[in-house]
Amino acid sequence: MAFTKSRMVHKTPRARRRDANGARILDAAMELIAQGGLEALSMARLAEAVDYTAGALYRYFPSKDALLAHLVAQVLEEVQGFLARAEAALPTGAFPLTRVFALAQGYREFAKERPHGFSLLALTMADPRVLLPQHADAAPVTQRVISTLELLAQALGDAEASGQLAPGDVTERTLHLFATLQGLLLLHKQARFAPSVLDLERLVPSAVRTLLIGWGAKARAADAALEKAHPGGHP
Repeated sequence: MAFTKSRMVHKTPRARRRDANGARILDAAMELIAQGGLEALSMARLAEAVDYTAGALYRYFPSKDALLAHLVAQVLEEVQGFLARAEAALPTGAFPLTRVFALAQGYREFAKERPHGFSLLALTMADPRVLLPQHADAAPVTQRVISTLELLAQALGDAEASGQLAPGDVTERTLHLFATLQGLLLLHKQARFAPSVLDLERLVPSAVRTLLIGWGAKARAADAALEKAHPGGHP
């Protein structure tokens, strides 16, 4: 069950209260992580933050791992929404390369507008531990990751099918592109001290352009796609 406001439609008052309480718990968990990292999240601290007993929390989430899985899946759903809106904002029939640039910008917007969510994804990806050892917790998150990256994979696959990119492994390209975006966006704090060098508004589309040309896109086609995705605002 996802504890989000969008799921509250056509539910009983009791179910709506449960959803609202679950969402409040997830918000508090996110705040704990934002303030102190993953180590700051414990059921005892969370119970204190929401004025519950620790036992009461287990009526909503059977374990800390289950709670973390819900939280990550919720953030990934937000990412998916940002990507979908970025693509939907393009004119009908936009070329695949244009969609790639727009999707990259969508992830950039997510990182700016949802810094706590972006930080959570960064922390979970960087932590060397297996944070969700149980399949029941990890499987839904894995499926959400796949569905989130599917928009990027589809755009890259369409670019290859239309001849805008040379043949290649779409899965590898999707992962390379996402890893590049993630790595660049992690520099946002350092960008305060070297804004002319670490200008993420310039570096993100520039990195996407470099990858696309490396995968066989013509420089002129990449520049035209960038212009359509960011009219007047590209590097």
